[in-house]
Amino acid sequence: MKKLVVILAFMLNGCALYDAYMQTGFDNQEYMLVTQIRTDAQSYKKQCGNGLLAASNAQAISAKTDLFEKYSELIPRNENGISASKSLNAIAQGLAIAYVDPKGEPSATFCKLKYSSIENAAYVIQHVVGNRPR
Repeated sequence: MKKLVVILAFMLNGCALYDAYMQTGFDNQEYMLVTQIRTDAQSYKKQCGNGLLAASNAQAISAKTDLFEKYSELIPRNENGISASKSLNAIAQGLAIAYVDPKGEPSATFCKLKYSSIENAAYVIQHVVGNRPR
């Protein structure tokens, strides 16, 4: 019976070690990109009242989130990161599309809400990426 307990203990520890090994490791570039996106969203949110800046800022952040998505999708064992980067990019693309829509420029409130969503999503991703094993 004691041997069975010892064998089970080794097997359980082995599974935990395997899971830790197979987890995506910390990536400096991924962390830097998501930090830049979050910082840009904070800065751009303050400029939502300026029509010219708001439109160019929306294009800039959509380009950066697109870069982040393309970078994340090729990291091995990064399914959650891929999903998160796609969601973040979808928010930013929605903002950029709103500024090129011929129906008119979106309101400053819409702009601020979109940047708040981008900032919050980037914060969560930053936290997850930052807690990966080094």
